[in-house]
Amino acid sequence: MKFSHSLQFNAVPEWSSKYIAYTTLKKLIYSLQRDQLHQAHALEDEESSHLISNEHRTFKDPGVVFLAALDAELKKIDEFYQRQEKFVLSSLEILVKDIEDFEQDLDSGRKNSGEFGEFSLTHSRSQEEDIPKARNFSGMSQTDPGDHSEVTEDENLVNSKTVENYLKSPKSPGLWGHTDNLPPQLLLLTETRILLRKRVIALYTTMSELKSFIELNKTGFKKALKKFDKSLNTNLKDEYLDNLSRKTYVFRDETANKLDGTLDSVIKLYQIICNHGDIETAKSELSIHLREHVVWERNTVWRDMIGLERKNYATKTGTEKNSKADKTVIDTFNLSLKNPIVIRSILITVVTLILLNVSIFEDPQQEKCFALMVCASLLWATETIPLFVTSLLIPLLIIIFEVLKNDDGTAMNAVDSSKYILGTMWNSVILLLLGGFTLAAALSKYQIAKSISTEILSRAGTNPSVVLITIMGIALFTSMWVSNVAAPVLCFSLIQPLLRTLPKDSTFKNALILGIALASNIGGMASPIASPQNIIAIEAMDPQPSWGQWFVIALPVCVVALVLVWVFLLITFKCTSKNTKLVSIRTIDEKFTLIQWYIISVSVSTIVLWCVASKLQGIFGEMGIISLLPIVLFFGPGLLTTEDFNNYPWNIVILAMGGTALGKAVSSSGLLKTIAIGIQHEVEDFSLFGIAITFGLLILIMATFVSHTVAALITVPLVSEIGANLPDPHPRLLIMITALLCSSAMGLPTSGFPNVTAICMTDEFGNPYLTVGTFITRGIPSSIITYFVVITIGFATMKLINF
Repeated sequence: MKFSHSLQFNAVPEWSSKYIAYTTLKKLIYSLQRDQLHQAHALEDEESSHLISNEHRTFKDPGVVFLAALDAELKKIDEFYQRQEKFVLSSLEILVKDIEDFEQDLDSGRKNSGEFGEFSLTHSRSQEEDIPKARNFSGMSQTDPGDHSEVTEDENLVNSKTVENYLKSPKSPGLWGHTDNLPPQLLLLTETRILLRKRVIALYTTMSELKSFIELNKTGFKKALKKFDKSLNTNLKDEYLDNLSRKTYVFRDETANKLDGTLDSVIKLYQIICNHGDIETAKSELSIHLREHVVWERNTVWRDMIGLERKNYATKTGTEKNSKADKTVIDTFNLSLKNPIVIRSILITVVTLILLNVSIFEDPQQEKCFALMVCASLLWATETIPLFVTSLLIPLLIIIFEVLKNDDGTAMNAVDSSKYILGTMWNSVILLLLGGFTLAAALSKYQIAKSISTEILSRAGTNPSVVLITIMGIALFTSMWVSNVAAPVLCFSLIQPLLRTLPKDSTFKNALILGIALASNIGGMASPIASPQNIIAIEAMDPQPSWGQWFVIALPVCVVALVLVWVFLLITFKCTSKNTKLVSIRTIDEKFTLIQWYIISVSVSTIVLWCVASKLQGIFGEMGIISLLPIVLFFGPGLLTTEDFNNYPWNIVILAMGGTALGKAVSSSGLLKTIAIGIQHEVEDFSLFGIAITFGLLILIMATFVSHTVAALITVPLVSEIGANLPDPHPRLLIMITALLCSSAMGLPTSGFPNVTAICMTDEFGNPYLTVGTFITRGIPSSIITYFVVITIGFATMKLINF
């Protein structure tokens, strides 16, 4: 979690304005970094040097400006803490006096009520003389907090003795446990004791929050100074932190020690009030009260912050669209016809029932299967219910509708149907998908992908065109291994230093963000694990292609498409070195650890085994078994945990399973063959290339408006059957074309996970970098460019290797 969020999570809501303004300091750092960059470039420009000479003389050192801001924060924090400490000491003194009065009243009640001898409470004269001294028992100096004089050892010794004497004051064990049948005077004393107990708890809570206040602010200064040194290449952190204790009262070691001593003494007070026999019981109870206070008092803040984190996570993983859909279902769940979800549900149900009862096909299984396919397609396309729920609905309807057939053409019974369809849903391709998620989790968690990407980007220099092609290349390469869902998130974090230093009106910001999104979409076709549609395509191919075959086809397409889109962005956004000044990216100056090298070696070995899987079938069988190697080798030693496993995008796994089930159903029922024969009569005069062009354009349009994965789920089974029924059968070629073109659709903000992530990117003021118009004017031409690359270079490569 970012420190700014951690600060909000842990801060006392009433004190929120008194903590270090960490977010404001970060914005100041970015502003100073941008000003320094512009100043440096202006000084290098000989033509304008005479114009900025006066400005240069008045230019303030960024270090001076930032230290002044830190000092202002330091003064605010120190003054607030001193006021709070004074209040706590005053409250503590009053509390001790009230406890003293309570014991005296209790003793007086015992003397005046002789029949209640069991409530005896005695004080020795020497103990009574010591009680008033207990007002200074806290171990904290009672002088004005503004006085920074230290507590002497003699004072601590006196306070310690006073505490011990005070704790020796005898208490009656019977008083606290039984309040029935007490006389009014003693009952009043019992209520007083309850109020005193609440006051001790409140004081303990306040002091604990003060302790957290010190720790959070000290961490904030460390984080802010570290970020400043890194951003402006300075070395202020160590010297400033060393002077903290000398410049302020709040960060002195003596202050922390006093606070700890006071907390211990309040625990002893609680022990007295509650008549606990040992200090650990009192400490445990107070800790429980503190936790309850945090949950109760800060419930709203925590809930809002957790909601923000979940929204942020959903955006980064490309599932915010689904999250919003889920929220809509919950918020508007009613049976009113004004509810669009209800309307869509009714219409889809009516269409399904009509298709079940209208004889379009002669075969009853094909008729039911067609109704099922239309129903699933409509549910996926409209997202009336979450996509993965539709996928789980498919096997249920397959069994209920009796869609599957036996080899002799008869309808398969429910028992055999359920065994068959469930057996097909968990297969080698699903394991391959899990293997890809495992590699992505390990490479991201241990900062390997970020370190390698930063190293590459740092070598790009400050030429805008070079930086743009470099970051797009990183996005494409990262998409191959950590999926095009996570790749844009990683790349957007890499370009943050660039975005902060660019002028507000710079179009290069748009080029960078859109370039990452488009490159990640193109990267979605680069490897079998780069995107879900590739997994769906591989499952439909027979025989399944090796990784080597996939790379031979996909990599030339990706490289050519990337270069052409890069040139298109440079032209449309006018990114030149004359109007765009960049700051160089600094590398992460940390060498790989043994754990990181272990993860790299396992990842590379797994990828190599995937590439040569066809030659290792005698050892591993299907390719999915190889995927178990990284799962065992990463989760076994504890490098990845159960939490990492739970964070896998399981909705994508279920989506792939549902697509597999639907594909088996339409194949078993014979529906695909029937449809394919009908379409074949329409395109029988077309060449294979003509069919690729025609269906390719249809798939590109469909994938632009629905998600890439859904488009693949709907079209892959159909083109597979059409390809198989051609005079010169090429089902694998058409399936591969389909998979590549699904990733090529990137004309709208909703066209694929990378686009969803990019449209949600905002600057430090919360303003979005991109608009829908930006996507349409650049995304649609980029989709068309990629489409022509796929049907030319991709098609030609597949014909050359006889794919």
